[in-house]
Amino acid sequence: MSERQVVVSAFSDAGEPAGLPRLQPRVVYGTHLTRWFLATGLLLFLVLFWKVGPAVIGRLLWEAGWALPFVFVPFALVIACEALGWWFAFPSSQSLRLSDLVRLTITTKAVQLLTPSIAQVGEFMKVHLLRMTGVQVDIGAASVVVAKATIAIAELVFIGLGLIIVLSYMTVEPVVAMSVALGVVVMGFCVVGILIWQRIGLFRPLYWVSRRIEALAIIVNRYKRLLSSTESIVREHLEEKRRFALSCLWFFLGWAAGVVEAWTFLNVLGLPYDVQSALVIQVWSMIVIRLTMFIPGNLGAHEAGIVMIFSFLGLSPESAMAFAVLRRLRQIGWIAAGLGYLSKMSRG
Repeated sequence: MSERQVVVSAFSDAGEPAGLPRLQPRVVYGTHLTRWFLATGLLLFLVLFWKVGPAVIGRLLWEAGWALPFVFVPFALVIACEALGWWFAFPSSQSLRLSDLVRLTITTKAVQLLTPSIAQVGEFMKVHLLRMTGVQVDIGAASVVVAKATIAIAELVFIGLGLIIVLSYMTVEPVVAMSVALGVVVMGFCVVGILIWQRIGLFRPLYWVSRRIEALAIIVNRYKRLLSSTESIVREHLEEKRRFALSCLWFFLGWAAGVVEAWTFLNVLGLPYDVQSALVIQVWSMIVIRLTMFIPGNLGAHEAGIVMIFSFLGLSPESAMAFAVLRRLRQIGWIAAGLGYLSKMSRG
């Protein structure tokens, strides 16, 4: 299913007035720019892998032995925390089983890992899958909007606190520290802006633009009831401060669970596995991922970032690439699980 198909499927048949033509899915995923980024990232990955040495990387992975399967376990904690964060992003009146959200989280994670995160395909996929499980589109869309805000808040807090600890633990070039601090401040302003935007009216800018573009006005009029209902649900949830705070907390714990995963990987590879090193790896990995969100799966850029982070910690490039390969193996395993769930839901 393409990016465009996911977007259209998520909102089609939702509050369409009679007499208007139905939107037809078109396959436009795989733009030349995205393919170029993917090819460049793959080339960078192969160059790093070859320069560091496949034999050395293979030896480090081989020495992990029986502990290798454990690399898939910590991510289950990430999934559980994110599912709980999403669950609290729903209105309290909505009864939805947590087990269903766990399966949907695994499925959308697979999509997010296969596409550029800047495209937000996973968010549209969430609405689409919720609709398939019987959740009304406005409620599903509102939960995704609220969850997106709480994810951003949790990520900002985690990166901010992590950087305070990291910068007290290791020496970083002042220009790098200043750049990252500036980035955190910008993220903070963006989060505040998103919260204000949600409170005054999520689709108000869309209404304003549609009054000046006739083609857009037709689409807005078609889905006006859905858009209005979604706005109302988002505003109501912002008033449920306890659920909003719990959503932020669980997403924060989801980011923190990444430290557990990094610690496990270091342990499996026989590297120094103190909590501070794992925290450094997690925080800087998150920053690298955000800076390279236009590359599908952050391919190549993630590996280059890991090599850089390991150099800060005084660890070898070989161990960095072995760590990155373990993370890719974990991704492949969970992507397979997510696509399996998606295939099962599609058949159902």
